[in-house]
Amino acid sequence: MERLKLTSVLPDEFDRNVPRICGVCGDKATGFHFNAMTCEGCKGFFRRSMKRKASFTCPFNGSCTITKDNRRHCQACRLKRCLDIGMMKEFILTDEEVQRKKELIQRRKDEEAQREAQKPRLSEEQRSIIDSLVDAHHKTYDDSYSDFSRFRPPVREGPVTRSASRAASLHSLSDASSDSFSHSPESGDRKMNLSSLLMMYQEQGLSSSPDSKEDEGTSLSMLPHLADLVSYSIQKVIGFAKMIPGFSC
Repeated sequence: MERLKLTSVLPDEFDRNVPRICGVCGDKATGFHFNAMTCEGCKGFFRRSMKRKASFTCPFNGSCTITKDNRRHCQACRLKRCLDIGMMKEFILTDEEVQRKKELIQRRKDEEAQREAQKPRLSEEQRSIIDSLVDAHHKTYDDSYSDFSRFRPPVREGPVTRSASRAASLHSLSDASSDSFSHSPESGDRKMNLSSLLMMYQEQGLSSSPDSKEDEGTSLSMLPHLADLVSYSIQKVIGFAKMIPGFSC
């Protein structure tokens, strides 16, 4: 219980971006040991000194400056420095506690390894299928939407031309199911991203409401544009499928 209370002495805040420096000798620290930030060398020195109840005497005046290079020269001042930065002997585990801690760590590692072994694994055949699908997607997907600039734009039509326009649009949809997409956009084609396409739909939708008498009896037809869009989608799916090994079989 006393050891649990002492653990609360550790600082609440710790900036991981700041380099860790041993508070005893200035060497690179490996973490908090016995309630202070120290290197592995000073951590071991403090543990050995406390367990042996060693008594050191400084050959000088007891005010040696401890550094990484001379930390072995004066054990008395090194131990004094350990105590000054807050290292506490109460944090040192007994041999039995050290052994239990090692066993606990090993048991956790074994449990983690067992959990990893029980996770479902993909077979080589499954991995090959996934790789084929991803490769086909990368070869056929165009994230620039450059082909959309070739689609017929929305048109304004009167009552007489609506039925003809719908018939032409439905005819183009039926043709898409039998034709594979083979057009490759030229370098001069204008690229259109998805937000620009949606903005165009919104603008055309706003302008479709007749505000004057000359627009009465007319409407904005999206069918030709949507027919091209659906045709393009079907053709891209066909192109994607043809990239998958064994699809044609």
